[in-house]
Amino acid sequence: MKPDSGKEKNGLMDYQDAQFETVPLSNQVEKFLVRELMRGHLSGGQRVNEAEMARKLGISRNPIREAVRRLEERGVLVSIPRKGTFVRSFTRKNVDDIYSFRQVVEKFSLENGLSRMTDDMLEELSQVVKDMEEAARNGDEVTLVEKDLEFHNRICRLPSNHQSLHAFLNIEAELQLLIKIVDQRFESLHAAAADHWPVVEALATRKLDVAQDALRSHIDDSWRRLSEAFTDDDEQEQI
Repeated sequence: MKPDSGKEKNGLMDYQDAQFETVPLSNQVEKFLVRELMRGHLSGGQRVNEAEMARKLGISRNPIREAVRRLEERGVLVSIPRKGTFVRSFTRKNVDDIYSFRQVVEKFSLENGLSRMTDDMLEELSQVVKDMEEAARNGDEVTLVEKDLEFHNRICRLPSNHQSLHAFLNIEAELQLLIKIVDQRFESLHAAAADHWPVVEALATRKLDVAQDALRSHIDDSWRRLSEAFTDDDEQEQI
């Protein structure tokens, strides 16, 4: 039997016209919840009402439940038996734990990835900072934070090492909320965006010690700004 012209080739059907929704609804809900957190519509200690959210979004509770479960695993939400699920609050110790680990992960990524960085990769990092500056001009704090996180995500992708990237992704959701606090403690959103240019310039030298010094200084500065925001000495985990 001869293949139907334009429909089958070498025994394979032509699916060029087929369209599918590739992003699961639960993933969309997860991104929506994180954005609500960054906008301040959900704050530390606040209860997440799955039934009310399902009603307002016009969807079933299943994708919301899946999104909430993933955000619990990512350390953004906390489930308390017989009480419900709440937005996590951070302590000074939480900040120190996350940022000390972040320093290790990004330092490792540079040590093992700088030699693999191409001109195109460097240009992509530069473009991310430009996107951050554009977001700052528009007063778009949410996009600014997302691009800030993307910048550091790209650094952790340099070595093409699954474990280093996985380690960064494990703290990514927590960092997203903390970076928002950091950016608010600059004199302006533009200053928060421009703070990344010294890292780009150091990477451009292709010198490991120069790049590591710039990245460490950048992260230490963020850590210091956060430390000023979290002055409590309570080491007990809050909701």
